[in-house]
Amino acid sequence: MAKVFVDAQAARAIGKGAMIVFKAGVVRTEGSIRPGDVVEVYTRAGRFLGKGFANPNSNIMVRLVTKDPDTDINKELFRERIRKANEYRKKVLGYDKAYRMVYGEADYLPGLIVDRFNEIASLQISSAGMERFKMDVAEAIMEAEPEIETVFEKNTGRARRREGLPEVERVLLGKKKYRTVIKEGRARFIVDMRGQKTGFFLDQRENRIALEKYVKPGMRVLDVFTYTGGFAIHAAVSGAEEVVAVDKSPKAIEMARENAKLNGVEERMEFIVGSAFQVMEDMIKRGEKFDIVILDPPAFVQHEKDLKRGLRAYFNVNYSGLRLVKEGGILVTASCSQHVDMQLFKDMIIAAAAKAGKFLKLLEPYRTQAPDHPILMASKDTEYLKALFFYVEEAK
Repeated sequence: MAKVFVDAQAARAIGKGAMIVFKAGVVRTEGSIRPGDVVEVYTRAGRFLGKGFANPNSNIMVRLVTKDPDTDINKELFRERIRKANEYRKKVLGYDKAYRMVYGEADYLPGLIVDRFNEIASLQISSAGMERFKMDVAEAIMEAEPEIETVFEKNTGRARRREGLPEVERVLLGKKKYRTVIKEGRARFIVDMRGQKTGFFLDQRENRIALEKYVKPGMRVLDVFTYTGGFAIHAAVSGAEEVVAVDKSPKAIEMARENAKLNGVEERMEFIVGSAFQVMEDMIKRGEKFDIVILDPPAFVQHEKDLKRGLRAYFNVNYSGLRLVKEGGILVTASCSQHVDMQLFKDMIIAAAAKAGKFLKLLEPYRTQAPDHPILMASKDTEYLKALFFYVEEAK
């Protein structure tokens, strides 16, 4: 088995619980290494640190799977870890039909994401090593949760391309089923495996449900970057008189319309296909105001080098959003960019509020991703979502 030797900084991170070895932390290798090979990781001095999947063509050189030299990386290991991950969601967190079943390294299964939507599981693999065990993983998912009848392979996106893996979107195992309806708080949503990501953004679940208590009859609500209507539907079913949902994707808006009809709120909703920046600018020019404005954009910062430009985009979106909130209204703003930590996000919103002449009061504790996307304390990569709820007043 090939060996990878790492510097002191990488070794310390692994010692604290990190499961990823970046290429920058590798000092040398021994033996031939192909994408997906299992390798052993050692300190510079030769102390064993763990075993995992390697990819010499990726910025992530090794994704550790175990720190036990006697543990084999095989189907039995995946079966047991998937079973434990599912049991944690159901018995500890209390999830039932719709939840993230496996969240990569936070469940000691780096490069693997599994979302459950009733009887369908959506599987995403982002490492060449995990790809080799794809069918074993699919079988383990169905063994861990007997109610699952379909494992849908949603293997698309940048992570696959970076690993040199083909993009695939198909039923991998079980019945050929693509759609189901899930319940979330007061709302119901159609989930289609052929949509973005794994078909639905489960990470904002608790934040969408938290919105419900702030919505009062007669309110006017704006949901920008609505996708399939997540926050907007919650606002409508909670009694808002008018909800405006904006997204640049016609396909996403069509699904949002279906969700509105499913919940019986289509008559109180308006859907706009267009650029969020332009739509908000046009609203500002018309003097429009909303009781609640929700901003849930895609990740504006995909890489650390994009941080400055991405923060400017977040600033512009929030500045426009703040100008559309009524005096005494509410702003809900979020970022799913892993490279933008909470302090940077707070600093950005403070600057946007100052320029907009607004005074912000935090309504909720700092919110993050749903707990079925567990944050591994030793791994910054597992913590990415920030969501803030503000009461908005004019600055005096």
